[in-house]
Amino acid sequence: MTLTAIISDIHSNMQALEAVVVDARREGAERFWCLGDIIGYGAQPIECLEIVREISSRTIKGNHEQAVLDGPFGFNPLASAAILWTRHCVEEGNGHMRDGMEYLGSLGERVDEDDATLVHGSPSHPLDEYLFREDTLEFLPQAHEERSKLTRSFELVDRPCFVGHTHVPGIIDGELHWVSPAGCRDGYDTMGKPCFVNVGSVGQPRDGVRDASYALWDGRVVRFRRVPYDVGAAAERIFAERDLPDMLGQRLLEAW
Repeated sequence: MTLTAIISDIHSNMQALEAVVVDARREGAERFWCLGDIIGYGAQPIECLEIVREISSRTIKGNHEQAVLDGPFGFNPLASAAILWTRHCVEEGNGHMRDGMEYLGSLGERVDEDDATLVHGSPSHPLDEYLFREDTLEFLPQAHEERSKLTRSFELVDRPCFVGHTHVPGIIDGELHWVSPAGCRDGYDTMGKPCFVNVGSVGQPRDGVRDASYALWDGRVVRFRRVPYDVGAAAERIFAERDLPDMLGQRLLEAW
């Protein structure tokens, strides 16, 4: 089977993206799929768009792409500031991305491959619904409403489904249990059955680990990867942009 590197939530962090591409190719990945949020938060949106456009054979839209197109409605102040700055960069364009707005508008919200489904958030709300580990039975045993959210999503897939959006890697299996990357260090065998695989975030991890996160997929087994990169350089690029809040660089250093 073709080994696929599945990446998500790059968030304009070119240093992290380049490190992941090198690692994935070293691991034998023959293709890349991207689950959206290529842009937002970080300081190099055009460079990241160029790389993803070149390497990814399947790319879908995240909520940050949609916000650049439509405006940052419902976003917090940090994210909104980054969206407005990013929109200016994309509209201005450079290099091979002078059609950046058209490219973002061309991205779909869901892709169904033979062996996997790709969405950014959830099958129910592809752009902006979070599937958290806290939604699973171990974390909220009495949370009927949250179980309904997961049940609703499972009704919309018939194969493994890869997601991002939360920036925290892990798996929600068909029994509504959470499997952490540490719990499947040798790989997680999906057996081709429905489950939700969150590949984590390349460019803005939120699990206390600064290393970039992505997953490798051979059509049945998932392997999570964490990749060190020059976090300080990525943060400094943000600090150097007057219209990007310094807090967006600080959170890379602290992985929250």
